[in-house]
Amino acid sequence: MLFFYKILFAAEILVAEFLFTFRLKKRRQFPLRFAAVCAVTIAVAAAFPVGFSAADTFWYNSLTFLTIFAITLPGLRLCYDESMIGLFFCCMAAYTTQHFAYELVNLLFALVLQARSPLLGMYTEETVTIGFNRMTLLLVIGYLMCYVAAYTAMYFFFARRIRAARTIVVRSKSMMFLIAAGLLADIILNSVLTYHGNMDFVGEAISYVTNMLCCALLLYAQFGLLQTTEAEAELALVGRLRRQEREQYEFSRENIDLINMKCHDMRHQLREIGRSRSMPEDVVREMESAISLYDAVVKTGNVALDTVLTEKSLQCAKAGIRLTCVADGGALSFMGESDIYSLFGNALENATDAVMRLGEADRVISLKVYRTGELVTITVRNPYAGKVTFDERGLPETTKGGTDTHGYGVRSIMQTAEKYGGRAAVTADGGVFALNVLLPVPIGEADGVNGDKRAE
Repeated sequence: MLFFYKILFAAEILVAEFLFTFRLKKRRQFPLRFAAVCAVTIAVAAAFPVGFSAADTFWYNSLTFLTIFAITLPGLRLCYDESMIGLFFCCMAAYTTQHFAYELVNLLFALVLQARSPLLGMYTEETVTIGFNRMTLLLVIGYLMCYVAAYTAMYFFFARRIRAARTIVVRSKSMMFLIAAGLLADIILNSVLTYHGNMDFVGEAISYVTNMLCCALLLYAQFGLLQTTEAEAELALVGRLRRQEREQYEFSRENIDLINMKCHDMRHQLREIGRSRSMPEDVVREMESAISLYDAVVKTGNVALDTVLTEKSLQCAKAGIRLTCVADGGALSFMGESDIYSLFGNALENATDAVMRLGEADRVISLKVYRTGELVTITVRNPYAGKVTFDERGLPETTKGGTDTHGYGVRSIMQTAEKYGGRAAVTADGGVFALNVLLPVPIGEADGVNGDKRAE
């Protein structure tokens, strides 16, 4: 019976590994490669010798199953375009899931039969008789049901956290290997108890439950590590983008100041030319109109907000987008300049990308910034085409492609809002996308509110 169970174990491991890896980036001719890995794994499992005296020990038994498991890791490297650390992460989760299901089967059999699980007889000198009767059929059905239930539960609780086509990055490799050591210890101790344990029915049932809890905790710790790693990676990327935005803000402010100065000089020179009548008056007006496009500085009472709105208004004018804003820049006096530039820059960039998919007549973006009592409200609204989908965190999924930095604009906005004790939310309803940010005014800020500044 142990000979057949080796092959069954190989199949269980391969199914569990596929459960945790099928979202990873696959190599060319994946079905053929994976079929070859399955065939080699099962062949090794069948060829591993059993039945001699030295094989009837816990250490040889543990070595058998660990060897079958180990050969799947380089095999999967041929199937997936993923690092060995990432594949080891998935394979470790798969082995933990298989072991959890195995203990669940033993617990079910022990509870139903009110005796030691018949699966354990294959490791000892007990004679295990396989007959085609009703009891055997019920045990086989129970066996399959336990594995299906365990694998399904582990998929919904853990495996689906692995995102499609995303590289698995594990920064704390020492913690991951510590978790792997915990799994190895649990497997070996379980083998020792199987061969040398002399417990009654209740003791064995407690042992099964304990092993299942251990597996569940190991998976929780393992995927908690992955969740932490993803959060750290996102924070690092957002931080890098924020540094780039601060540099862009300084560059934009200097450029806008230079443009304003040059436009002022050119307008003065044109007036002098017009007075001397060396140029037709209609030509002078046309040139002044062209210059005014670049001299249209937005004045809100906040230098950083003026900079980003002037920059975005020039971009919108070039793209045929009508940007209307009613903004009290003085209400944002408690915010840092780079934070203001980042928040409004990301908000208006997302809105611009959305309206560019519409006809020119529908390209409208509305921005409002005002203070009511002890709250500052920021609202950006724009029409959109198509369908907006949200992920499990309530964030809109990006429709851009080509770079890993896309999709972080809304997250950056939310982080900025949280930095000042506020919150940000997005909605998409009736063809209108809306970003709403609420920021509390810090204690000690002036009670007065500056008049609204309007620009189009």
